[in-house]
Amino acid sequence: MKKLAVLGLAAGAVLAVILVVTKSQQSKSSQDKEGRKSEKRREMFDKMAAGMDAMPDDFPPVVMFNNAAAARENSERILELLEKERSGAAEPVA
Repeated sequence: MKKLAVLGLAAGAVLAVILVVTKSQQSKSSQDKEGRKSEKRREMFDKMAAGMDAMPDDFPPVVMFNNAAAARENSERILELLEKERSGAAEPVA
């Protein structure tokens, strides 16, 4: 009876280790996937920027692209400020 209990505990421990390892691998792969997605978006944005540079400045798609690029930069700056504020290292904004 004791051997059966010990064997059951050992099997449970092995199963727990397998589950933990599997979960950690899944979280790493999802982080890698998000990294690849953001890298792909950045490449696409850079290609569009290169194409827009060849067009005249008053061409309507260029104006819209420039406005979108400015909004993107502002959003990134705001996110950085919010992250600093959460960490407690932010200076008061005047």
